[in-house]
Amino acid sequence: MSNSTDRVLPILVGIDGSTEADAAALWAAAYAAKTHSSVRLIHAVPEGDWYGSAAFVDGGALERDLRMIGRKHLTRAAGAMHDVAPDVSVDIVSVDGTIASYLSNADAELIVLGSRKSSALRDLTLGSNTLRVVTHARCPVLLVRGGGESVDPGRPIVVGVDGSEQSDRALSAALEFAQTVGAPVVAANYWGFAAQPGLGTGFEEIDWVSIRAHEKHWLETHVEKMHEKYPDVALTTVSAQSSPTRGLRAMSASASMLVVGSRGRGALRGTILGSVSQNLVHHADCSVLIVR
Repeated sequence: MSNSTDRVLPILVGIDGSTEADAAALWAAAYAAKTHSSVRLIHAVPEGDWYGSAAFVDGGALERDLRMIGRKHLTRAAGAMHDVAPDVSVDIVSVDGTIASYLSNADAELIVLGSRKSSALRDLTLGSNTLRVVTHARCPVLLVRGGGESVDPGRPIVVGVDGSEQSDRALSAALEFAQTVGAPVVAANYWGFAAQPGLGTGFEEIDWVSIRAHEKHWLETHVEKMHEKYPDVALTTVSAQSSPTRGLRAMSASASMLVVGSRGRGALRGTILGSVSQNLVHHADCSVLIVR
């Protein structure tokens, strides 16, 4: 993400007619108004082989209907955005194929998708497309969960920190978001050392008091340098003995946004954030920002 007040690349929003996608568009409108960004709404029409024999039976009527419906979805979303942010430049685009294919290869400041918590038998609103975008996009991807309002300044932005380059970029993005919307940040490091095979809090040879103090000091020292770039952002830290997934999911209940890197590193400080981010995509209670 750029630190410039005037963004060159647009914010892209996937539109599929769902209430979740409409909420994502409203979120993008509010954020674009603060950052002087433009917004592009994207709707995808399946390629011809998706229709099967229908293409021969109805002479292409189904495809025309889908394009017309998609255009209505785009126009409605653009109108709603104009109502809340009339000065934001919005354009609409209909593409052939899958929305994941388009978004994964697009140059953008940010990709915003609507989402909802999933269960074992239900994916996100945009289904496997969402996971493809999160995995392959060239820019940060925000999964908006909720009514589409911007970040609630009464709830913190929580960022997972494990010392990797990806988590440092996530911390920078969290601080930038927070400065833009006026929200506090909580930098959280969950170290799962006790979860290693054969170890636990009762293991007599481990000085847990020293480990906790060391981890807390490491986290505070690590985040302070980056915090100097955003001195007006209220920043606190959480260092706890837990898995990153369990800890961040618990914090999502009171957060406005979770921010994580696409991948992290193992050893004492954190596990691979690839698996953590996928878990949060499905199960976090708040919006989730995945940072490259």
